[in-house]
Amino acid sequence: MAKGTGEAGENPLVPNAKLRQMYTAMLEARMLEDAVTKKARGKKGRISSIRGQEAVRVSTAIELGVEDLISDVAPSAGMGLILGGEPASLLKRFSGSKLPKTSARAADRLLPVIPDTEERLRVAVGAAAALKAQRRGGVVVAYTRAGEISNVGWRRVLGPAAKLELPMIFVVLPQTRRTQNGGSVTAACHATGVPGMSVDVCDAVALYRVTQESLGRTRACDGPVLIECVAWHVEGKRTASDDPLEHLKAFLLERKICTPAWFDRTQETARKPLLAKRRASKNQ
Repeated sequence: MAKGTGEAGENPLVPNAKLRQMYTAMLEARMLEDAVTKKARGKKGRISSIRGQEAVRVSTAIELGVEDLISDVAPSAGMGLILGGEPASLLKRFSGSKLPKTSARAADRLLPVIPDTEERLRVAVGAAAALKAQRRGGVVVAYTRAGEISNVGWRRVLGPAAKLELPMIFVVLPQTRRTQNGGSVTAACHATGVPGMSVDVCDAVALYRVTQESLGRTRACDGPVLIECVAWHVEGKRTASDDPLEHLKAFLLERKICTPAWFDRTQETARKPLLAKRRASKNQ
C-alpha cells in the first residue's frame, strides 16, 4: 500500500481506520457501563446509561473539537469516556453512592443538565447563538429523548435556531426499543425549515456519515440539523443487528476490515483499565 493512501477498497467517506476507532470507542463505553452497573448494584440512586446508544453517541461525538459543546439528557460514564475521561476515574465516580459529577475534561464542553427538556434545549440554543456571535466556529450537539417535547415545544426550540441559522445538531434518541414514528419531530422540522433525517439507532456507519454531512452544513453557517434515531426492527423480533456493537462487528467482518483475532485483541485491551481498577480496589 502506497504511503498516504487508504486501504484497498475502503470507503473514503468512512475510512477503515475510523471504523475501527468507532468500534473500539463503542466497546470501551459498553464495558465501562457494564462495570459501573455491576459495582453499583444494591446502592441507592439511579445510574444513567447510554447502553444501546453507543452507535449514536460515538458517531455524533467522535469528531467534535474543543470549541464544540454538548447538551445531554443526563451525565453517564459511557459519554464521559467518549468525551475523553479516564475509565478508572469514571468507574469510581459513577458507581459510588453519591450523584456523579462531570469529569474535568468533559466539564468545559457540557452544558448544564436541566430536568425540563424544553428549557434545557433553549439553553443549548442560547449557547449556539453565543458561539456564532463570537465566531468561534463551534457547534452545539443537543441530545434529547423522543416524546419528551410536544410538537409546539419543538417549534419553540427549532424556530429560533433556524431563523438565526445557528450551528446546532439536534439528536433525538429513541424513548424505547419500539419503532418510533417521530410525528411531532417531523412536523416541527417541516414547519420551521430545519432538515430532519431518520437513521437506524444501531447503524454506526450511517449515523457517522449523516453526522459528518450535518457538521459540514452547520460549520458552513447553513443552520441547524435534526437527526432522529429510530429502531427499525420488527416488533417482537430481535436479532443481533438490534445491538449496535454486533451490528458494526458484522459490518466489519463481512467487508473483511477486521478479523476475529482483531476483535479478541480489542476486547482484551479495553478490559485492562477496568481490571486494574478492580485489583487496586481489592488491595486497598
